Amino acid sequence: MPTYIIILTIILLIILVISWILANLIIKPKVIDYGKLYDFEVEAGRLDEQLYDSWHKEEFTIRSTYGYSLSCMLINNELSKKQFNQPNKKKKIAIILHGIKKGKLSSMVYAKYFLERGITVLVYDQRNHGLSDKAYTTMGYYEKFDLQTIIDWCYIKYDGNVSIITHGESMGAATVLSHLAIDGRVNLVIADCGFSDFIELTKYIVKNKYHLPQFPFVFLSSLLITLRARFPIKHVVPKDTLMIIDKPILFIHGLDDDFIPSSMSEDMYNIKPENKEIFLVPGAGHAKSVTTDPEGYKEALNDFLDKYNY
Repeated sequence: MPTYIIILTIILLIILVISWILANLIIKPKVIDYGKLYDFEVEAGRLDEQLYDSWHKEEFTIRSTYGYSLSCMLINNELSKKQFNQPNKKKKIAIILHGIKKGKLSSMVYAKYFLERGITVLVYDQRNHGLSDKAYTTMGYYEKFDLQTIIDWCYIKYDGNVSIITHGESMGAATVLSHLAIDGRVNLVIADCGFSDFIELTKYIVKNKYHLPQFPFVFLSSLLITLRARFPIKHVVPKDTLMIIDKPILFIHGLDDDFIPSSMSEDMYNIKPENKEIFLVPGAGHAKSVTTDPEGYKEALNDFLDKYNY
């Protein structure tokens, strides 16, 4: 066999292996073990143990449309429990979605803000994360249908007498935004450090994090993701919902985010015609706006909820 063919074969194999690894980072991410996640969040300053222990927590599972189980937790404090049980009033529920590699315990840092307002919180492990069953991670594509199933559960359990807010971090933000295109039952949305277009994000990560040329790695990794996880990656474009959705959205992003650039949230804010707010946090890295400026975060969230009488 000629030397050039051997060299070319080796190069092609290397390209394929790298593309396979890049695809795995998305659809089979190295998720933080659920048993270690509690300590991880405490050490990161995102979970207040004393506050967490004071909440009433009800754990249960919901079967997704695709057959796997989603591990859920309904959370109340004394104020939210009182408001939740008021007769002739809609039950306010904030559904909080975590980001990639994490789990529902990662949502506790946000839960406290809603509970302080008397809003019940529902958190769950997204597919392939935490105590939920394994399935390929799809960055919001199939996850949006899981969110729809969670909302179905709320409506069935409480006879439709509910008012829903969704809050998502990172992949969770992409999920809550994508979900708006298929389900009109959400009243308000908070999207924290979400991406606007998954292929554009892949290009950014390949170039800036892994220092690889966009071609052929973006094309091949995207193709492998589509073939293996069976979802059209080109359709994971949360920004496409914004021109047709009038639901109020609060965009939040750290200006020092080097994983998902803050320009993506700014672009989505500019695309949405109305009913929108944005809170940008100087010095905050990816998913760190809430710990970098907790008071500013709380104020932005409360102002948003107050504006829409929630």
